[in-house]
Amino acid sequence: MSNVQHELGFIQHLKICAGFTLIELLVVFTLVSIVSGIGFASFVSYSRRQVVVQAAADFKQTADLARFNAFSQVKPATCGETFELLNFKVNVCPNAICQTSGVDYEMNLTCGGLEQVQHTKRLPQNITFSDVVGSPICANLTFHTVSGIITGAPCEIFVNGYGNQIKIKIDSNGHVSY
Repeated sequence: MSNVQHELGFIQHLKICAGFTLIELLVVFTLVSIVSGIGFASFVSYSRRQVVVQAAADFKQTADLARFNAFSQVKPATCGETFELLNFKVNVCPNAICQTSGVDYEMNLTCGGLEQVQHTKRLPQNITFSDVVGSPICANLTFHTVSGIITGAPCEIFVNGYGNQIKIKIDSNGHVSY
């Protein structure tokens, strides 16, 4: 066999083995599609779970702020000099009557017998509160500034959405956990 014939055989061998078959390409694209689909579904599930976790964290932050302001007796300028700061409240609107319509919960303060809305909050779309069966309903958490007494606690409430549920617990000292 001459060198020329040997080189021609090698070149023909390269032409035959130079690409992928249609079956090989289909298998690779199928595997990539399956792995991508699983990854996307996991990402969507994680993202939805995080929306529920963030809603619970926002509620906790509001209750903690009301508790802190009451115990530190932070008197906002809206009270004025002549009115006494009595309490801070967190109202869960599905369970209680809120002063602001279209909100899910609000933080209020009472100065001189007049209750004023400090903060209002809406839950994200598809996220709701629900009561915990057998537990006192979280409707009004009131943190009294002078006496340090907390009314409306202990209680528990669920934050629900996208098939996820987080139980928020408020103990008799006003500590919020989930």
